[in-house]
Amino acid sequence: MPETRILVATDGSDHGGRAVDTAAELSAALGAPLTILHVLMHGRPAAELERMAEVEHLLHEAAPRAEIPRTDIPGSFGRLLGGPAPDDRAARLIAAVGDAIVARAATRAEAAGAREVRTHVVSGDYADAIVDAAEAEGARMIVLGRRGLGRLRGAVLGSVSQKVLHQAPCTVVAVP
Repeated sequence: MPETRILVATDGSDHGGRAVDTAAELSAALGAPLTILHVLMHGRPAAELERMAEVEHLLHEAAPRAEIPRTDIPGSFGRLLGGPAPDDRAARLIAAVGDAIVARAATRAEAAGAREVRTHVVSGDYADAIVDAAEAEGARMIVLGRRGLGRLRGAVLGSVSQKVLHQAPCTVVAVP
């Protein structure tokens, strides 16, 4: 039987954090390698980004990695991306925040006993990127939050979770 590999997708939200916790527990229990994935937030509506209260503080933490002076950082993602046209500065900052999200998730997963933790940050359609990463990693299980940062769109599952459930080539665990 092939090795069980687990892929967990996180967007930095509370649901994403619970997905990381669940995936870490499964990784530890099964002795399975864990890959943590974040899909960059390009194109996400500013209103959704405003709801990222638990991630907002990452702006100032990520600024040095994006080579942007902290004094040039607006108070929120919404103001940064909701302006006339997101520029290279916004793209660098989004990438740096993505790196910070997976780094924090990896620390959290390792503390919970996860094995062989790897991280990836990619761009693209959220659900497609998750399914593509699972296929590339040879994952036998995808773990993701039932909802992320988006508005409530489904009666039980968010739109990304629904799409992953329909397209995934492996078991999908949607964490409440």
